[in-house]
Amino acid sequence: KIHESIVMDMCQVFDLELDSLEIEMVQKETIHPRKSYKMNSSCADILLFASYKWAVSKPSLLTEQKDGFDGATTTKYWIDIQLRWGDFDSHDIERYCRAKFLDYTTDNMSIYPSPTGVLLAIDLAYNLHSGFGNWFPGVKPLLQRAMNKIMKANPALYVLRERIRKGLQLYSSEPTEPYLNSQNYRELFSPQIIWFVD
Repeated sequence: KIHESIVMDMCQVFDLELDSLEIEMVQKETIHPRKSYKMNSSCADILLFASYKWAVSKPSLLTEQKDGFDGATTTKYWIDIQLRWGDFDSHDIERYCRAKFLDYTTDNMSIYPSPTGVLLAIDLAYNLHSGFGNWFPGVKPLLQRAMNKIMKANPALYVLRERIRKGLQLYSSEPTEPYLNSQNYRELFSPQIIWFVD
């Protein structure tokens, strides 16, 4: 459910940017429902077709500023969205992205529709995200903004976070402080120290 929801959000992001990124078509691939459980191979979730040709950079992280374009071009660009459940000892999402991209683009099990694309990963436990792959002009800043927004506003991720909070009892059912009213608002401006604990 979470995977499907994020893929749909990402498709909508690209649908709004067809002209500015010179995209001919955004194609959502048919995905096996248990994709996130299969760790030894992967596949594309979204396939973008270029109106003309895109110049593509060498592989780099989503957060890296300068990309090196070496004259390579492509007409097809894939996006692979990976979900993971990090633990305390291994939740370096950037390292995970890079390793998985290099694994999946060089093994014989993963069949990607073109040599150029990007792997985006989301750590559901630590609420982190990153990406590693090739980039064409304009797509990296767009994905940076889109991923930040999806992490905050995606309904499936929100439900997951609420369930985790509830399971760990990290919420307060009743506010412990009285609401501000005409009698107690003066306390805010008194010289004593008042702690606000959220």
